[in-house]
Amino acid sequence: MPNVSQRVRQLAPLLLALLASPVWAADPAADAPAQQDGVAYHPMEPDIITNYLSEGKTLGYVRVTVELMADNHGDLKLLEVHDPLIRDAIIRLMGSKTAEQIKSLASREELRKECEARVNELLVRETGKKAVKELIFTKYLYQ
Repeated sequence: MPNVSQRVRQLAPLLLALLASPVWAADPAADAPAQQDGVAYHPMEPDIITNYLSEGKTLGYVRVTVELMADNHGDLKLLEVHDPLIRDAIIRLMGSKTAEQIKSLASREELRKECEARVNELLVRETGKKAVKELIFTKYLYQ
């Protein structure tokens, strides 16, 4: 029975031939989305953390994870390019809310819709296109 090093020497030419074959060659098109249609998501990273209006000496903050849903994969590049503008708009909106608005479930949904509308308004102004189908809070923490 051959030892391990003999077996490796026997298999080495076969492995090299497989790695050099076109089947294993890197295909740049394989990394690209298969189609331009269909829903696509843009995660806004890192999480958005900002203060909100609070009464007294305590300082409240909110931390949200935001995902932007686009109608197609082509809009993902547009969302990536305008990520700082989108992030700023969301931070400004959240920073203008009171503790009651941040903590209320009903107000949270209103805030989400308001953020989505503001983001699309900015994108239309900058690009002429409404690229966000849905703005989703996947994590929402406040203190």
